[in-house]
Amino acid sequence: MSHEPDLRASDADREAAVERLRAAAVDGRIDGDELEERLGQAYGATWRSELALLTDDVTPPLVFVRPRPRINPLAICSLIAAIVWFGWLGSVAAVVMGHTALIQIKRSNGAETGRAAALIGTALGYFGLTALLMIVLFAVAI
Repeated sequence: MSHEPDLRASDADREAAVERLRAAAVDGRIDGDELEERLGQAYGATWRSELALLTDDVTPPLVFVRPRPRINPLAICSLIAAIVWFGWLGSVAAVVMGHTALIQIKRSNGAETGRAAALIGTALGYFGLTALLMIVLFAVAI
C-alpha cells in the first residue's frame, strides 16, 4: 500500500486512462461492453486511484521519467573562449556566447544547465575587453 496522498484526477489523467482502456480493447483484453462500462467510470472518476483501479488489470502502469537537464553548449564555449583566448577576439566571443547561453538557459525552463559557466565566461570576457581598453588607452596616452 502506498503512503502517498491520493490526488484528484485531472482531465489529462482521465484522457490517459481512457486511451489505456481503448488500447486494451484493441488488444482484446476487454470486450466492447466492458469498455463502455469502464469508459463511463473513467470519465466520472474523481480520484487518480479510481483511474488506476480501472486500468491496472488490463495495461501495464505508465512510468514517467524526467529527462536529465543538459548543459548548454554555448555556456561551455563561452568559458573556453574566455580562458583559452584571453584576448580581444576570444573576449568578444565569450561575452556574446555567454549572454546567448544565459538567455537560452532561462527560456529552457530547467531543461538546460550551465548558468555558472556562462556567467564565468561572460565575466572573463568583459575582463579581457576591459584589459584591452586599458592597454589601448595607455598606448594613446604615451
